[in-house]
Amino acid sequence: MTAKTKTPVSGLTTRHIVYLIFMHTIGAMILDAGINFGLATAMYKNSKQPVYIWPLPNSLAGDIAVTIIIQQTLTWILDRLAVRGDLKKGLVAPLRMPSDASKLVRWFVGLEDIKAVGRPGFAFHIKRVVVLVVASFLVYWPITIGILYGLKSGNVGAVASDATGAQAEGEFNLWPFPQIFKAVYSAALGLTTPFISYVTLIYQGETQAAATAAGSAAAGDEESKATN
Repeated sequence: MTAKTKTPVSGLTTRHIVYLIFMHTIGAMILDAGINFGLATAMYKNSKQPVYIWPLPNSLAGDIAVTIIIQQTLTWILDRLAVRGDLKKGLVAPLRMPSDASKLVRWFVGLEDIKAVGRPGFAFHIKRVVVLVVASFLVYWPITIGILYGLKSGNVGAVASDATGAQAEGEFNLWPFPQIFKAVYSAALGLTTPFISYVTLIYQGETQAAATAAGSAAAGDEESKATN
């Protein structure tokens, strides 16, 4: 906590909504898309191996599954750090836990776990990352595979090998289809970022409020002793 850190508030303000939408939704989606477009370019553009949905080594099904694991893990780590940095700068105020918060939000914030062990350790983070990855996989992966099969049936992204229109080996070798596809996919996956930002705002608000209360109690005890 710094001198610029604001006092925790109850409920989302207009500033919070703008912050979450522009910085942690739109901004996160653009960043995710740009990074994954570059990665897909490095992986597929000059590769001699054809790009398929399933067959390795250039499997889009495998790629999007791995992307979920890596992107959600990094998002959990880096977005929490970004929110903490913004709070120290006083960009927004931390949040108190809403009285009507769902069990899901309360679990992701993890105040009970923190009280039990004193500080969030590796187990605290890994449990939440695993839940985030599994939930994202169940939602995004099957839908994306269905979209890929739909695109495949229309020969979208396939390269014609000659003037007759005969399809070359591979299902999605047409530049820059794999790159655009992965950029759009990772941007959609970035829609989970504001949830992580939101629970981090609550976590920081609750821990800050607890620290302030503990400090006030300690100061009161010292004053009482001095008076006696």
